[in-house]
Amino acid sequence: MHPEAADKGFRYFVSCINREIYGPKWSTRWHGGIQWARGQEFHKDGRLHFHALLSAPTADLNHLVSRYAWHEWWYREFGRNQIEQPRSQYEVAAYVSKYVAKDGEVDFSKNFGAWEPPRPDYSVRPQQSDLPGSRTTDPAPAD
Repeated sequence: MHPEAADKGFRYFVSCINREIYGPKWSTRWHGGIQWARGQEFHKDGRLHFHALLSAPTADLNHLVSRYAWHEWWYREFGRNQIEQPRSQYEVAAYVSKYVAKDGEVDFSKNFGAWEPPRPDYSVRPQQSDLPGSRTTDPAPAD
């Protein structure tokens, strides 16, 4: 996949998550939707892949959407992926610094740093059945 197409796919993914949580006019809200930091790098075979951290302004993102449903959506659209909840603040810092130190490119959402995200609850791992949208087959709402 061409890097511009991959970037467009990632931004579409984020937009769909924002629509699920904050509705169709999510970009006009005070927070501008979820914020993200993304590292991109190429596999040895030349395939581009992303490593990203996303956070919501109103609550722990893991309690707002189903990681499983979004994993399935990405798989149908783009292929292999892995979506995980960090287990500690240290793990988040290590993840980000790894890509800053590599030769990969790092970019940020327009609203990155505009607000401080709620602190994730690392002590409780939400069950997929307890999450909004966990029973849906296509988490992206139709317009």
